[in-house]
Amino acid sequence: MKELITRIIVALIGIPLLVFLIWQGTWYFFALILVITIGGQIEFYNTAKNKKIDAQYMPGISAAVLTLLAVQTGGNSRIIAVLVLLILFIFIFELFRKKSSAIINTAVTILGIVYPGLFLAAILFLRNNIEGLNISSAAGFMLTLFVSIWACDTFAYFVGKPLGKHRLFERVSPKKSIEGAVGGLFGSILVFLTAHYMDWYYISFSMALLSGIIVGIFGQTGDLIESWFKRDSGVKDSSSILPGHGGFLDRFDSLIFVSPLFYLVYLLAV
Repeated sequence: MKELITRIIVALIGIPLLVFLIWQGTWYFFALILVITIGGQIEFYNTAKNKKIDAQYMPGISAAVLTLLAVQTGGNSRIIAVLVLLILFIFIFELFRKKSSAIINTAVTILGIVYPGLFLAAILFLRNNIEGLNISSAAGFMLTLFVSIWACDTFAYFVGKPLGKHRLFERVSPKKSIEGAVGGLFGSILVFLTAHYMDWYYISFSMALLSGIIVGIFGQTGDLIESWFKRDSGVKDSSSILPGHGGFLDRFDSLIFVSPLFYLVYLLAV
């Protein structure tokens, strides 16, 4: 009961703040993605530490921040130059650390820049360039995306709980079922199609359907991948920074994984 109350309190504070930052866009949305990225990176590196992997925290986080800044400023060449030098420095710095498993340490540091850093940079780019998908409102689309991810999780839970008979990926997440996954896919599509038919902002039927499918399939895949990382490292939650909700990776794993997919849709559309 106490945990449920905590979850509700955090949600009552977090959801309005989330909506505000998404709706405002510009540097407000950048701040949201920046916090998720840095928090997610720290959790990822801490998870790796459970396997005795010594990632380079500050160089890795700094490189991810520079990646986001490069996107937010429209590809500032000076920021990109510093980013490239910093990534080279990560390889050089490992020479002087006197840590075992130099290859793994370097690889995990770079992976932490990609996941969540580079992946979330994709959704930051899309927030600033949504017109490339012929969508009339970047704020509206982003809010729909977040709600669709939430609906996917909710439908998957409430369909899978009573009806789940066939395991989806038992060695990674024993409780998830195929029936629940189908329910999640239905929920994510429903949200985007509702946005289309309610005509809150312009989004074509095909784009709404495609967006729902991306969230329903790859959002759940992102959740499985994060569960896989945690299981491999022997941890239950990525952290406890969000009381009752786990960590940043626990809450935003689906967003992290669908972001580059939407960027690919953008590249194919323009």
